[in-house]
Amino acid sequence: MLITIKSEGQVMPVFTELDSLPDTEGYAGMFAGVSKGRLFCFGGANFPGKRPWEGGKKKWYKEIYMLQEGKGWLKLADTLPSALGYGITVSYKNQFIVIGGNNETGYSDKVFGYEWAGGRLKTIHYPPLPAPMANMAGALVGQLIILAGGNSSATGQAGKQFYMLDLDAIDSGWSALPSWPGRERMLPMCAVHNGMFYLFGGETTEINSLNQNYRLILDDAYRFKPEKLNGKWTGTWTTLNPMPKGLSAAGSPLPVLENGNLLFWGGVDALTALHVDPLTHPGISADVQLYNLNADMWIYAGKKQGIAAPVTLPVVNWNGRWLYISGEIKPGIRTNKIYELK
Repeated sequence: MLITIKSEGQVMPVFTELDSLPDTEGYAGMFAGVSKGRLFCFGGANFPGKRPWEGGKKKWYKEIYMLQEGKGWLKLADTLPSALGYGITVSYKNQFIVIGGNNETGYSDKVFGYEWAGGRLKTIHYPPLPAPMANMAGALVGQLIILAGGNSSATGQAGKQFYMLDLDAIDSGWSALPSWPGRERMLPMCAVHNGMFYLFGGETTEINSLNQNYRLILDDAYRFKPEKLNGKWTGTWTTLNPMPKGLSAAGSPLPVLENGNLLFWGGVDALTALHVDPLTHPGISADVQLYNLNADMWIYAGKKQGIAAPVTLPVVNWNGRWLYISGEIKPGIRTNKIYELK
């Protein structure tokens, strides 16, 4: 079901720009988490110097930046063990946990946490993933880390992986949960509400009538309710109303607004996916879609003007505010902007 509201003022969320990241180029595929009330943004990739069509080479990073309320950004002496991007971060009990990701040498199955203590980041080790993963969706549902989709190598196809780690039973390691009823996917979006995990869109590869591959942008939507039966985690899926416009690689986890709506801003839609020439690429669509969790209903909020919409970026809840962190605004072009959702 789709409802179109013509008056933007009734439903369009307000974005406020915060202090930009110290790096002027910005990053795609960053990680972002919270520890002891501080915001940490780190990793990701960009094209320093030359753009891809100019022969520029993609570079991954391991630097960590920290922001405190009322203060400016601080680049820490601590760094990631290696350059990394396009994985998942969840924040849990004053830790932020880094899951999977990739870099120029391959994909990672590593899982490790950080906690701010004594002016440094203390490292906590977690069980590795069942397989290397990047470009997935993931979030914390209670004490469960849940991951969906993604791929396992630079040439690997999108998958239907659906994994869970119980942070109250870490020694049990990761386990597979029943996968959603739809297609395999990478770069999907997810959300968490009332103890349930929501999965939206993403993309996979399809073959046309000429036997050529193309990017299939998905528009399906699902809700997963985890439950523990006979001492083992499982759960059930519910198919929701599909998205009016499919999206891939939008900011995730999706912000949950006070009125019960999920916010979809940025991301690659089917029309944008048709553009193959970066020099003529129009940028990411400014459309804003809302999904009402209570009514299983979609709302078109209008176009968000004056801000370049991003893809491949984390969204993090920091001290009760939803933040969009950096991202890619055109092929090979990043932004260092950070926006707070009001």
